[in-house]
Amino acid sequence: MMTNEENTLSSKEATEALKNINATTSQVVKTNRPPILLSLLICISYSSIVFGYGMAEHGNNWALAMWLGFFFFAISVGLYLYTYRLLGVKPTIIPKTKNSVMMNLIIGVIFAVLIIAGREVRLAGFEFAPHLAALLAGVTFFITLQKYPTGEYVEKENSNGKA
Repeated sequence: MMTNEENTLSSKEATEALKNINATTSQVVKTNRPPILLSLLICISYSSIVFGYGMAEHGNNWALAMWLGFFFFAISVGLYLYTYRLLGVKPTIIPKTKNSVMMNLIIGVIFAVLIIAGREVRLAGFEFAPHLAALLAGVTFFITLQKYPTGEYVEKENSNGKA
């Protein structure tokens, strides 16, 4: 049986343990990206939502594209979360760190601007605005999924070992 004195860590040992945990988490995030096909399905379905919203007027067929995009987006995100659960990684829905919150807010604002601008610019006369907004939203989503697969901002270490 171990006593409390044997379990005591110095601050240096605790710091090293935290660095090891952060390095392991960073390595898991870097090596366990979602499959490319699943990422493409997520991004294409999200793009169809953006495109359908930009093109929809008075309940026409583009609203159906938006609903189908939402359906496939929900299924593909469910598969994405399930895939990570099988790998033992828990992607977070609500960010844990301040940097992750800021990153997700910035990305959310970018997506909101793309959705609104795609529709409003088309109504102002530029017919290809939803096409461009959907393309930009899909590419942005794909890059985000590949760079931050768990939704958490992970600081990269410099060559001198500091973040």
